[in-house]
Amino acid sequence: MEVALKLDPISPIALYRQIYDGLRDGIIGGRFEAGTQLPASRALAASLGVSRITVTECYERLISEGYLETRRGSGTFVSTRLPEWDMYATNSNIALVPQIRSEIPKRLSRYGQLLDVPLRPPVPPEMIRLDSHGPDVAAFPIKLWTRLLVRRMQEGALSLLQYTQEWSGSTDLKIAVAHYLRVSRAVVCDPSQIIITSGSQQALYFAARIFLDQSDYAAMEAPGYRFAGRIFSSQGATVLPIPVDRNGMQISQLKKHSDKAIKLVYVTPSHQYPRGVSLSISRRMELLAWAKETGALILEDDYDSEYRYNERPLPSIQGMVPDAPVLYVGTFSKLLFPTLRLGYLVVPPGFQNMFTGAKLLCDFQSSSIDQRILTDFLTEGHLEPYVRKMRIIYGNRRAVLVESLQKHFGRKVTVYGDNAGMHFLADFEIELSEQDAFDRAVAAGVRVERLYWPASSDLQRPGHVQFVFTFAAVNENDLALAAQRLAGAFLT
Repeated sequence: MEVALKLDPISPIALYRQIYDGLRDGIIGGRFEAGTQLPASRALAASLGVSRITVTECYERLISEGYLETRRGSGTFVSTRLPEWDMYATNSNIALVPQIRSEIPKRLSRYGQLLDVPLRPPVPPEMIRLDSHGPDVAAFPIKLWTRLLVRRMQEGALSLLQYTQEWSGSTDLKIAVAHYLRVSRAVVCDPSQIIITSGSQQALYFAARIFLDQSDYAAMEAPGYRFAGRIFSSQGATVLPIPVDRNGMQISQLKKHSDKAIKLVYVTPSHQYPRGVSLSISRRMELLAWAKETGALILEDDYDSEYRYNERPLPSIQGMVPDAPVLYVGTFSKLLFPTLRLGYLVVPPGFQNMFTGAKLLCDFQSSSIDQRILTDFLTEGHLEPYVRKMRIIYGNRRAVLVESLQKHFGRKVTVYGDNAGMHFLADFEIELSEQDAFDRAVAAGVRVERLYWPASSDLQRPGHVQFVFTFAAVNENDLALAAQRLAGAFLT
């Protein structure tokens, strides 16, 4: 099949970018339907009158972003599930969120066009949510938090309602966070290196916004956290997928991209998302040595490292060597409760101004009230006993879900990863496609999370389907019931 793309040889936009935009816009717009086979790179290059290298680079980028997939021995195809499908409804049988139509013309950027699709409807309340990554808010000490709030408001209500000039975060909170990280995560930092953000997602966005431009490269784990990949590609960067095994990211595969000037490498080393493994000490040292040699920055996302159920927490990569080229990211939203939109970014000395400026331009400041209450929660010693309590609760829930799946599926299920965190990856040996299995689970009243593969579909095993299971916010009875429902959905 030949592909017609409009190319302008005298345009200031590079041919590579014109081809990439034409293919991606065609995929998003439905011109190239899911499963459509594209021409071989040599054939498309000849048809367009460009070099094969130009086409190959376009294909590689579209594969890394999830728009194309390769099938061994068959060629390159439009992905059967696009990156946007996890966030937006694409099934015609799903009732979409009602939209009011307007005759006002939309003059959107490419990014705006990407987002201008029907929204996925809310999940019904009776659904058992094994795809919700939040903590169990029912176990949170809300009376204690309320008491801290009342005390702070009585002491200085007017000042807490005004703008602040502490754009990078409250000084007192940064001192408390620095102490917490030094003790619990072996992070080496001064409070001045800490930027308080609206959750870890904003920290990732700042890093991408500050360091990545079009034609830059960012590496990440494959499979990996889909929103990190989306953030990097939204800046125009090419995402390089690096395979993960039982010891974490394969640094030897990262080194094979020596021909590319990688600016950022994103890792979740304490509890890799989604496989749940930890990055070995030898690979951590290898990654640090590679980053120092190449000038790349390591973006270390330590999102749920507090929860390890049969061993001590792992120390951070950031604190392993002096002057580590690491941007260290963490969040209290996942640790305490989701609407507490407070996370943090520990940056190397000399990086503070650019990140403070990014915070100022984005939302000026995080909530002064929330920052003051969190400061008290940390400095008065409430966090440690709370985490100890939740570690027991979450560990028990993980055990119940694993045992229930094994009870109903036997050898047809394999659970991957360390006994840690708030999720795990399960592999089912069943003769169903991922989409069919997902639809059957939803019909049975269970919602699981599909994987994001920023790489070729060769990584997926024929006859096997993998899903991410979160368990922290689900009680033991519902976890056991969910496993029973899935068995009825997958095995009948």
